[in-house]
Amino acid sequence: MPRLNRDLVIIFKILASCLTSGLLIFFVSAFSGEDLLKNHSAIKDLDRILGEISTELDGGIERRTRQLGEAPKKNPYRKFYCAELAKEIHEVSYLTEKQKIMFDAYSVRDFENKSKRLVAYSETADVDGLLNELDIVKRELKNSANLVDKRREKLIRQRTAYLLLFFILWIAIYFYYGRGFIRAR
Repeated sequence: MPRLNRDLVIIFKILASCLTSGLLIFFVSAFSGEDLLKNHSAIKDLDRILGEISTELDGGIERRTRQLGEAPKKNPYRKFYCAELAKEIHEVSYLTEKQKIMFDAYSVRDFENKSKRLVAYSETADVDGLLNELDIVKRELKNSANLVDKRREKLIRQRTAYLLLFFILWIAIYFYYGRGFIRAR
């Protein structure tokens, strides 16, 4: 029976020290202005958007343009081709806009100007202008991927630091509760 009581006391000390260190981490993060749950969900969102951008950069854009085929020479067909190409470019450029929205850097005017340029190129059946816009979108996607990756790595480092601090506090508080550092007088 004394063995069972001793085991229960050890389990209670482990749980109490875990709960105490968890509360301390919560208060430390709150005082520093960080929301750990929000950061964790932000990491998931950044992973998702980074995956979408990487998919487009790793062949998605080429697949989209390949599906359209060659640009026709005759005007009604060429306009239709340009409208479809502009639609594909707009869909791909929306990924950079998602990144800007996540980082609070979204500009409605910039998006509107980009959309107007795409519409103007498609109405005049300017394939070269649309392909230049596609190159701009590719560069923007690469920049967005770099920005997302930097933010993601920062949040992961922060989360890792809090986890490490949690385990250090957990061990220290367990020894404090167990009187490992403090001797009874």
